[in-house]
Amino acid sequence: MNRTALVADRRYLDHYAGRVHPERPERVAVMIEMAGHLKRPDLKLYAPRAATRAELELCHSSNYIAAVEHTATLERSNFDPDTHTSRETCKTATLAAGGVLTAVEAVMAGEAHNAFAIVRPPGHHALANRAMGFCFFNNVSIAAAALIANHGLKRVLILDWDVHHGNGTQDLFYASPQVLYMSIHQSPFYPGSGLFEEVGAGGGAGYTVNVPLPATFGDDEYLRAFDNVLMPIARQFKPEFVLISAGFDCHYRDPLGGMRVTEQGFLAMARRMKRVAAECCGGRVVAALEGGYDLKALADSGRAVIDELGREDDEPIERVVEGARVIPIIERARYFHEQFWKFA
Repeated sequence: MNRTALVADRRYLDHYAGRVHPERPERVAVMIEMAGHLKRPDLKLYAPRAATRAELELCHSSNYIAAVEHTATLERSNFDPDTHTSRETCKTATLAAGGVLTAVEAVMAGEAHNAFAIVRPPGHHALANRAMGFCFFNNVSIAAAALIANHGLKRVLILDWDVHHGNGTQDLFYASPQVLYMSIHQSPFYPGSGLFEEVGAGGGAGYTVNVPLPATFGDDEYLRAFDNVLMPIARQFKPEFVLISAGFDCHYRDPLGGMRVTEQGFLAMARRMKRVAAECCGGRVVAALEGGYDLKALADSGRAVIDELGREDDEPIERVVEGARVIPIIERARYFHEQFWKFA
C-alpha cells in the first residue's frame, strides 16, 4: 500500500461566509468525520501550518494580501456577491494555503507517497489581486509556485476537476511553461472562462488545457476525455509533481453543478493521475479540496479518492468505450493543442 498523508484540522471550520452560504463549515466537518473512520495503518494525519507572507506573495500582491488581512478587524465584509468574510477568514485562508504546503512538504520529504489536504476556503478562483468565487488565496497555485521557487522543480502539473473552471489558477500560470494547468469543467457555467482556445500565452502557449463539457456529462464522458486528451498531454509534459484541485461539485448530487460524476468516477480520475505520477515523478501526488456542496457526496467522494491514493500505482485502468457524446469535444480540444502535443 502507498503511504498517504492526510492534512486536516478543525480550525478550517472557523471561516464563516454566511448562514445560508453553500461554502459552509460543515463541509470540512463531514470530511474530518469520514477520515476518522478510515482504519489504515499507512494513513498519517498532519496538522497544517499557516502559509508565510512570502509564500502567499508567490501568487498574490502585497496590497491584496493586506486587504484580506484587514478583514480580521471587521465582523463581516464582502469581496463580491458570493465571497464574504468573517473575523477568522484571513487566518483560515492562510491555514488553507499552508495546509496544501504541508501536504507537499510531507511528500517531498519522503514521509508519504502522496497526500490529500482537507482545506477550506477553496482557492482556484482567487486571482493575484482579487478574491472571488468563495476563494481568497489560491491554495494549489501557491503550492505549485513553492515547488518551483523553493524546491527547484521545473515542471508541475495541476489537474482541476472541479465543476467550475479554475480561472485564478489559469491566470497565474498562463504564460508559464513550468506549470501545465489542465481543467475539465462544466461550460457554460461560472466563472465563464475555460474555453478551448484558452491555451496559454507567450512561453506558456500550450501549457493551459481546457476541456469544457456541457451539463449532464458523467463518468464515461469525463474518463474518455482523460484518456484521449489529458493523459497524453500529461505524459509528454513529464511532470516532477502532480497537484489535483479536487472539487467534488461535479458529483450528480451537488446542488450547484449540473454534472453526473459518481464516486467511482472520482476514483478513476485519481487513478489516472496516480499513473501519470508513477510514470514520471515517483508517484508524487497531492490532492487538495476545492468545491463540493452536498455533504454526503463530499464525504463519499473524498473517501473514494483517499482510498485510491492508498492503493498501489499499478492498479488496472479500464478502457472506457461508452460516452460517445464527448467525441466532438475531444476532437475540438485536440485541434487547439495538436501544434503543441502529439495525439495517437
